[in-house]
Parts: sequence; structure tokens; C-alpha cells
Amino acid sequence: MVLRRSAASLALLLALVARASAEPVAAGNETTPAPRRDPRGIKGISPFREALKRGDSALLARDFEAAIIAYREAITQEPQNALGHYRVGEAQLLEGDLHQAEEVFNAGLRFVTTTQPSLKAKLTFALADLRERQKAYDEALAGWSEYETFTTEQKDAGGFPASGVERKKVLETWKNVSAEALQVKARIESGLRAADEAVRKSSK
Repeated sequence: MVLRRSAASLALLLALVARASAEPVAAGNETTPAPRRDPRGIKGISPFREALKRGDSALLARDFEAAIIAYREAITQEPQNALGHYRVGEAQLLEGDLHQAEEVFNAGLRFVTTTQPSLKAKLTFALADLRERQKAYDEALAGWSEYETFTTEQKDAGGFPASGVERKKVLETWKNVSAEALQVKARIESGLRAADEAVRKSSK
């Protein structure tokens, strides 16, 4: 994943792309700009990939607004490419905009194809984690179950089914603790109301 590369590595890739795009190439008696190349120099880089690279650079610099703008530009280039939606969601999650992140992660799941099991695993993980952050525990449990099932069945997805199992255990424990806390709170409030009523009656 590009985001996990070091800033130096990404800067080197950007420099290579810039140099390749600036070199002229002879065509008869004319010179025309060389086509943009990927890091291996094999094929042209699409506008979609160029926008993703700009977004990745901005994200490494923690300029979330610029990253989101670049990733959204990538989506305009290829609206049904799930990777663009996933990248926007990552940036919005880091920015703290859970609502917008949820929308684009869901869009990514709608567009992800059967040939992208790894990306589907990441999107499923991201949504389960987002539900947990929203404290929507029942939905988070369902999301982690979906992640666990998918990554167990799709070995080539590169996911970790154990993560889903572990998160479900934590959430079940948290739900039980929360339920007990609510019961204690209800008993305390009931006791306070009874005490207030007793004081009110004794003051008559």
C-alpha cells in the first residue's frame, strides 16, 4: 500500500515520474513530450493514478483537505473504481469526519469487484472499525463478523480473520459492561427519586 511507504520512497517515485514526463522524445523532425510512465517505466500513468499519488503525498504531509481533494479528483476520473472511494474514506477518517467516511466506504463496497478481494477486505475492516468508533456496537459486531467470514473464505484477500474474532470479544464485553452500568444508573436514579419523595412527604 502506498500510504505505508516512507516519505522518502514516495518522494523518489514522484521525482522519477516528473523526470519521465519532462523528457522529450524524437518523432520525425519534431519532439513531443514523453508519455508519463509508471515507476518501472512500462506504461503510461492514468489521470486516476496521478490523482491518487497527489493525494498520497498530501496525506503523508497530514494535509487532509488537499488529500481529499486529490482523491475526489481521482473518483471523477474513474467513478466506479473502489480504490478512489477507499482512499477518500481513509483521509476523512483521519480528519475525524466519520459520517462522510462512512458514505464513501459504502460506495467503495458497491463498486469493488470480485477481482479485488484485498480491497474488499480493507473496506469491510474500515466500516466495522468506523461503526465501533460511532459506538454502534450491534452494527460493529455484524461488520466484524462479515470481515471474519470474508477473510476466512477468501484466502487471497490477505486479511486477518483473528482480528474480527478479537474485536467481537471486546465488543461483547463492552456491551455487557455498558448494560450493567445502565442498570446501576437506573437503580441509583430510582433510589434518589424515592429519597426525594420521602423528604417531600416528611416536610408536609
